[in-house]
Amino acid sequence: MVLTPDPLGPTKDGPLDGDAQRQAQWAGGALAILSAGSLAGASSSLYLVNHHPLLLALLSPIGRHLILVAPLIDPVVFVLAVSARRMLFYLASYSLGQALGPPGLVWIEARARMFGRFVRWLEPIFQRYGHAVVLFAVGPTTSAFAGIYGMPVRTFTALAIPSLILRMTLIVYLAEWFEAPIRALLAWIDLYWVEGTVILVALIGGYQFHTWRRAHPAA
Repeated sequence: MVLTPDPLGPTKDGPLDGDAQRQAQWAGGALAILSAGSLAGASSSLYLVNHHPLLLALLSPIGRHLILVAPLIDPVVFVLAVSARRMLFYLASYSLGQALGPPGLVWIEARARMFGRFVRWLEPIFQRYGHAVVLFAVGPTTSAFAGIYGMPVRTFTALAIPSLILRMTLIVYLAEWFEAPIRALLAWIDLYWVEGTVILVALIGGYQFHTWRRAHPAA
């Protein structure tokens, strides 16, 4: 099945209509809140990983955090909670793509400067095999593509949820396989989390400032 932009959606050039603008604002706001939580989780990850592992997984569900906290959380809780948290981000990405329509492709490429070539390579593949891409590689970019190309939200959800559950289940098994070295690393982190957090916050702050300066060269 070839996916094409939804003709009923906000596909025209120029300003978005009222409904599409409200949807884009809602989705952008949701993404901003979730991203801020992820940044806060990453900044405090060396403390949270041992003392509040589930909170870290919900705030910043990136791979390196998940593999560390998986041995510390009930597997069922881990799979369901992290899948739900990631699904929130993916639904917001889908909603933003749906609101922006085809012009959103330009927006994605601008936001993804480090892999803009990958985004352009993925576009024709997604148009032709979008359902398989979501099922096997759901993520923020592919979620936005699903919205842009008019994939029904029920179809997107039905494909993304099992993909996430499978992925989180694999992380649980991987963490069990490497549980001994993971726990040794966690013990070491717990000894030096204060010093490590100072360094980590400085690095994250420096990176954020560098990113801001690149986006605002005249500032």
